[in-house]
Amino acid sequence: MTLTEPAVADSEAAPAAPSEVPALAQPFVTSDSATVGRLFVVVSLLLGLGTSVVGALLSLGRTEVVDPADMFGGLNAYFRMWTLYRVSFMLLVVLPLLLGVAMAVVPQQVGAGNLAFPRAALASFWSWLIGALIVVVSVLAGGGWGAVDGVTGNESDAMALTLLGTAMVIVALLVGAVSVATTVISLRRSGMSLLEVPPFAWSMLVAAAAWLFTLPVAIANIVVIYADLRGRPAIAFGRAESPDIWLQLDWLVEQPAVYLMAVPVLGIAFEAVAAATGSRSSRPEAVTVIVGLFGLLAVGGWSQDYFTAPQDLRDGLVYVAFGLAATVPVAALAGGAAELVLRGPKSLDRLLDPRMVGAGAALKLLGAAALVGALRVIEPFDLLDTAATWAVFHGVVAAGLVAGVVALMTWPQRLSIRPVPAMVGRGTVLLMGAGASLLVLSDLISGFMSDARDLMALALDANVVLNVVNLVGALLLAAGLAGTAAALRPAPARSEAA
Repeated sequence: MTLTEPAVADSEAAPAAPSEVPALAQPFVTSDSATVGRLFVVVSLLLGLGTSVVGALLSLGRTEVVDPADMFGGLNAYFRMWTLYRVSFMLLVVLPLLLGVAMAVVPQQVGAGNLAFPRAALASFWSWLIGALIVVVSVLAGGGWGAVDGVTGNESDAMALTLLGTAMVIVALLVGAVSVATTVISLRRSGMSLLEVPPFAWSMLVAAAAWLFTLPVAIANIVVIYADLRGRPAIAFGRAESPDIWLQLDWLVEQPAVYLMAVPVLGIAFEAVAAATGSRSSRPEAVTVIVGLFGLLAVGGWSQDYFTAPQDLRDGLVYVAFGLAATVPVAALAGGAAELVLRGPKSLDRLLDPRMVGAGAALKLLGAAALVGALRVIEPFDLLDTAATWAVFHGVVAAGLVAGVVALMTWPQRLSIRPVPAMVGRGTVLLMGAGASLLVLSDLISGFMSDARDLMALALDANVVLNVVNLVGALLLAAGLAGTAAALRPAPARSEAA
């Protein structure tokens, strides 16, 4: 008895029909990769909508309309939501969204009948969902990743629960990533080499490798933090009543690890442009190298500097080189996509194809993030510990979200959803692109204007005009996500379609 399922000859073969069980029970027992992928996509989009609303409230709190601490019930509560916004967008929204798309699309791209370890893939979804609920509930109950204004005993217990939920989420994502990577490596159809794997499937293999090299480091950090929280004060690396807990995990949402969310973006954007133009690249092996390089530059964990004080690893040559080099694969992939446009038929309809518009928006946002990231590591600009950090974060997050929407428009049949109407798809990606552009721009300008070195100074920047721009950007991003979620419809059953 094998744990993987054999490949099939036809790369477009439909996944095996689910067993005859009640419809309500399907999400709990299914081994169909499209169903599991769709579960990830739908829930991550809903969590993304909630997270974007939190971001809008955080921005509103900085506009001086209301006191931010009073809005959430105290400075600690504001800090909890500030950190939840960042962790949630990465671990509860973008990574599971792209993983869900991969679970539905990759098996058919490589000619596999289903995912490798399909039961493990289903378990990864439910483990991720339970972990996500633990994180959200524990943060609302007073937990989170550290505090700035003292901690009570109940808050300390809730923090421990937050750490447990965070570890569950990471482990679940890694299990799902292993299932996708194994499918590409072991179940691709006979005669297909890794160099012939379609760009998106290849990008997910590279992303899975980068996740496996990086996310376990975060789990190790969580183990150390838990020991701090529960152990004797003499062995504590950081104090629960300070931001020290967050400072041991903030590297996960900063360069270079923040690019973990963007590796699949390259594959999705390239394939979406190819589908919209009907053309093929003259140098497909170049795409393989470009995506592989970007995956290498996304490996993080080594860059955390909490345990290296007074030495700051971000002043080192390696950190600077990674920050500067990240612009190269993004620019190269954009050039490859431009080649597809030039080689394909020229028409206004093709240029306005929502897949084309979305792919262009995703690459521009990722390029902007990489460019700001390069500016951050150039010492004369002195942007490392300023709001420019969050410009990179917002650009990468938005690129991942837009790429996810583009994937839904490119492969609806593989996710068993109705095709997103062209007008709706074009509108949602433009809304998210415009909102993210405002977020990136306001954060970058704030970085140049401030000399903040304190977490709360970053969180409570008093520049009202820039914070209003930030609020508008957050609202546009939320509107784009709401439009995407509202447009999702399950595909009709075969009997209905007939």
